[in-house]
Amino acid sequence: MEPIVRCHFDLIRLGALPLSLTLLSILAGSIVNRVMVVELGLPVILAGLFVAIPLLVSPLRVWLGHLSDAYPLFGRRREPYLMLGAVLSGLGAAGAILLVVQQPERASLASVLILAALVLYGVGRNLAGNTFQALLADRFAPGVPRSRAANLYEVVKLIGMVIGAGLVGLALRPYSTERLILVVTLIALAAVVLSILAAWGQEPRGEPHRVAMARARASSFWTRFHTLVWSDPQARRFILVITLTLLGTQMQDVLMEPYAGLVLGMDVAATTQLTMFWGLGALSSILLSGLLLIPWLGLARLFRLGVLLLVPLFPLVILAGLLQEVWLLRASVLAMGLSSGLAAASLLAQTLAFTSLASAGLLLGVWGLGHQLGRALASLLGAGVVDLMNRLTTGQTLIAYGTAFMLEAALLLGALLVFGRLRIESAQALAECEDRSASE
Repeated sequence: MEPIVRCHFDLIRLGALPLSLTLLSILAGSIVNRVMVVELGLPVILAGLFVAIPLLVSPLRVWLGHLSDAYPLFGRRREPYLMLGAVLSGLGAAGAILLVVQQPERASLASVLILAALVLYGVGRNLAGNTFQALLADRFAPGVPRSRAANLYEVVKLIGMVIGAGLVGLALRPYSTERLILVVTLIALAAVVLSILAAWGQEPRGEPHRVAMARARASSFWTRFHTLVWSDPQARRFILVITLTLLGTQMQDVLMEPYAGLVLGMDVAATTQLTMFWGLGALSSILLSGLLLIPWLGLARLFRLGVLLLVPLFPLVILAGLLQEVWLLRASVLAMGLSSGLAAASLLAQTLAFTSLASAGLLLGVWGLGHQLGRALASLLGAGVVDLMNRLTTGQTLIAYGTAFMLEAALLLGALLVFGRLRIESAQALAECEDRSASE
């Protein structure tokens, strides 16, 4: 195979990695969340815990990132970690779901096994996701090439979300426990196989990468973490912006489908397809951002635009429930995807500015930690607010969910305030990247 043709084939093949991780996230997020709350009648807080536990182990991704930076397996520092992460996440997601549908007693061995499976899924997903981003930093030059690659694979992930959510929704119609078990098993197996095939032979192994690996080993994990992140107020501020933004945009992950089922009476297939509408909006806005909006508006203005467009959509979601208008809910979710995509495209581009060959895994782990922390807190906070308001209002579901949606809007406004104080150009991590580029 000619080198140029082989290169393009490898880039296409690499897209199977984010696709497989997206398939697993559909299983461990939207599908089971809806089934636990509506079909099994479990408290919303338990569904939120299901989504949050894998995210709560995300602090490990910082150390795992440094591990892949500095300590190769079988002579390679990305591919083995990618494959291991895929296997762990597939086993964990499938195992947890297959145990949940058996409805075990809360204080039982099965419940302990569910918890262990969720932790396994969380470790695997963080390992695979963080190493994939580090692999992009290894394969693509800083600046435009790396930004384009990141946007391309983000689009692949969103396409997988849209198509995957739609196909899974169809596969679960009509819903039954047996059908759910079959769908979960097949998707988990396909995701693991796709990840392994995608990762094989992708890692560059030139002299710059060997030098970068030696640099990563020259300092301890805690020394590098303290220098690049802990002692830098700009880095801490950036993590807070990411966390607040994810709190404001991802709380709907644990809320939207149960809300649609309980308040608007939508069935499992219809609520699952809400993820498809959100993905369509996000996909469109990320493509638009990469092609036009980032060069035109700049990263800071794009972030502010996305957040300001998103905030008024939460009252529309509440209005859809009040009026019992399914079309309004679908339109609001689509618009949420559009607005969230603008903010996400800006944050993704800014995140890429904090990478170098020697510290890509660690730094991307830190920014990914802010992302995962925001999602974890969003799941717990959203579910907790709904359960609390259900108790206070004696089961007024619309009020309970509406309170949580308005809290999301307030958190996004908080993210805007912190973002106004961010001076990303003076961050220590960025200065280190520039210093190393100059010395090389």
